[in-house]
Amino acid sequence: MDDRELRKKIQALDPLSDNVEVRSVDDPSSQKLLEGIMEQSNEPRRRSPVGYLAGVAAIAALVLGGVALFNGTSEPEGPPLALSLGESDSLSSCIQLTPDILADVPLAFAGTVTSVEGETVTLSVDEWFVGGDAASVELSAPSGLGALIGSIEFTEGSQYLISAYDGVVNYCGFSGPAASELQAIYDEAFPG
Repeated sequence: MDDRELRKKIQALDPLSDNVEVRSVDDPSSQKLLEGIMEQSNEPRRRSPVGYLAGVAAIAALVLGGVALFNGTSEPEGPPLALSLGESDSLSSCIQLTPDILADVPLAFAGTVTSVEGETVTLSVDEWFVGGDAASVELSAPSGLGALIGSIEFTEGSQYLISAYDGVVNYCGFSGPAASELQAIYDEAFPG
């Protein structure tokens, strides 16, 4: 390939055709355009954790909806769903519970405790708000952390509202006994 052929190929790739007006950098309209470009931040946009939670919740809802549709039933069946009560972290921080934030969790349900044995709590699911279809859920504390269950005092026969992310129960008021205040937040977050 000679220089002439190379120039033609390069010109063919040029996004500006020959009839496009080229202005001087000193032109006022060019200056305005350059100032606008320079004022824009080159920092990458950071997505909030809530946005990620919303995406995960949407995907989970689609997958679970498809499973229910193709199974022809939405009745809970199968083995219990296993969730961890997590590990104690004195440095963890909490955000204020609001219906908008709660609505973005990928898993939430109302359940009644059927047994508390050592480091395992079993709940019969009364209602799935999002993310599941099992008839029961087993909550278990990591080995030796049975006292962690005490952060939510589970009593056999009592109803609880539980939310979880990545298989770990959410604390900081997101999960707990089905008291009227927490129930109102769940009702607003999951209206129907």
